[in-house]
Amino acid sequence: MVATRITVDQFEATCGDERVELIDGVIVPMTPASYEPSKITMKIALWLGMHVLPRQLGDVLSAEAGFVLFPDRETVLAPDVAFVRAGREPQGEARWHFARLAPDLVVEVLSPSDRASDTQAKVALYQDAGVPLIWIVDPQAATVKVLALGQPPVILTATDTLDGGEVLPDFQVEVAEFFA
Repeated sequence: MVATRITVDQFEATCGDERVELIDGVIVPMTPASYEPSKITMKIALWLGMHVLPRQLGDVLSAEAGFVLFPDRETVLAPDVAFVRAGREPQGEARWHFARLAPDLVVEVLSPSDRASDTQAKVALYQDAGVPLIWIVDPQAATVKVLALGQPPVILTATDTLDGGEVLPDFQVEVAEFFA
């Protein structure tokens, strides 16, 4: 059976509040996160928000935000947490639709139900779209994999300090804070 393909506009008009993403025109269901990964996601969003908002650096967004990563592909992803720098945010009527841009920072927090191949495929899409900074947070291993554009991947443990790299140069937090 061949999956029915739809456009970004059709997806936006019909997906409602369902937890789904669109990958190359195919709707992909998203399993809700379990308790611990959800708690960690919220901690990360709070740490980012406490840094970004008072400095007016841009917007921190939750997993409900859909991003159209490519102008020529029917793909909408919803990272667990995203950051968009000031000046890049959608304006006017566009604020009420999926953002037609790649975030500056994407955070994906792994749940036990996440398949490694699905995570790798999403990371590849983010990288193809030019997302400059990606954090893959593994609650079970208590690690953060940092993927910065043009740099080799780095895996941080609870004893390390995570920084915002070139995307958020003054941001720093002990990785242990996410897993406490």
